[in-house]
Amino acid sequence: MNQPESLPHPLQAFRYCAQCGNKGLEIRQTRSIYCPACGFCYFINCAAAVSGFVFYGDQLILTVRAEDPQKGYLDLPGGFVEFDESADDALRREVMEELGLAVTDVSYLASAPNSYLYAGVLYKTTDMFYVCRVDDISRIHAQDDVAGYRLADPHAMDPATLAFPSARGVFGQLLRSIAPCSA
Repeated sequence: MNQPESLPHPLQAFRYCAQCGNKGLEIRQTRSIYCPACGFCYFINCAAAVSGFVFYGDQLILTVRAEDPQKGYLDLPGGFVEFDESADDALRREVMEELGLAVTDVSYLASAPNSYLYAGVLYKTTDMFYVCRVDDISRIHAQDDVAGYRLADPHAMDPATLAFPSARGVFGQLLRSIAPCSA
């Protein structure tokens, strides 16, 4: 379930200078590439990603991943933030794209670093987690990169079933932020 312990550095995917085509690139400051032939310098920054702890009543809506990485594992609705998009708007868009649901009461919970290996390239991400609600799930349907969905009691759930370490790490903060289920 976990990604490999030894992942390649994200900049190792770059072999040639994008400006002059030189092969002798140098990795500097662990997050930039520099071409000594032409002076081109390119910084690789974290990709911004959002995930939602989406509630319908007291049930948490989880997705089942349709694609790698972690195909078949449980996940939270979410994805990458697009250019010129706020994180809040990205969450709303992603939940609509993946489940056909409109979220309400969006509130920020926490962020965590993550490593996302896709097609042999390692992406370093900053995952931002939100708590939100949906009022109606009568039109819920898995689409985009989601194979299915599940409703779960978050208090009875094992966070180890979540696909990514960042979500597993923030799950405890979620539980502390919501009231326990009443009997």
